[in-house]
Order: sequence, then C-alpha cells, then structure tokens
Amino acid sequence: MISPLDLRGLTIYINRVEELSLPEARRKRLLVVLFIPSVERDSVTEIDQDQWVDKALEMFGRVFGGATAFPRAKGIWRDDERGGKLVRDNPVVLHCYMAPEDMEKPHNQTSLGAFCRQMGRETNQGEVGLVINDEYLAITNLSED
Repeated sequence: MISPLDLRGLTIYINRVEELSLPEARRKRLLVVLFIPSVERDSVTEIDQDQWVDKALEMFGRVFGGATAFPRAKGIWRDDERGGKLVRDNPVVLHCYMAPEDMEKPHNQTSLGAFCRQMGRETNQGEVGLVINDEYLAITNLSED
C-alpha cells in the first residue's frame, strides 16, 4: 500500500509493507529509551557517564538482545523537590528495540527497573527517565528492591 505524505507542496510516497514475507524476520516494534545523565542532581558534579553507558549497553544486550547509545544530547530537568531548580545535563540517549513479549517477562522488567534505580542512586539523580512505547516514566523511587 502506498500512502502519500504532503509536506508544503512536496509529495513523498511511503511504501508501507503490510506483512513481511521473510519468515525468519522477528518484529521488534517496542522502543525503550533510557536517558543516561552526565551530571549529578546538583548539575555541577560530573559522573562517569561512559561507565554507565557501558553498563546500560551490557544490561540491554544481555536482557533484551541489544541497544544503541547515541552521542550526548543537550537537556534540562526541573527539580521540583529543590524549588524548581533547573538541572542542565548532556545525557546519552540509549535506544533498544524489542519484541513486546521481551518486556512482558517479569525477570526482564525486574532487571530493567533494578538497573534504573541503581543508576539513579549511584549518580545522585532525582529522577531516571525511561520511555517505553511513547510513554515517559519518571522513576523517582530509587530505593533498592
């Protein structure tokens, strides 16, 4: 099925495949995004971001089959518990595509949650940002299981 997309007078046709004809293809349509901070909650104290990127990649590879970490972004977060102070950050954004059933496994959810809470505690964050299928989850309870 070909659908037209009109962008200010320029028409682009997108060919949408209704069903893949490759029997060996496994659809990974659930996107999980993790934001890995560059500084602590005070927005001054740097953390070992490379270490946390490597740990996240290893966990996502082991539990979900892989992930990709994109170079530093530029971000800001409002810390409501500290009077609305703005925390400037250069997070690494990690993307992981998986099959929905991979996220439904309780052990996988436990591993992801434990990792996010550990990273939040050890990097002194007020919140760990996780996106699962277009829904932002603000993980603020960073206590151990």
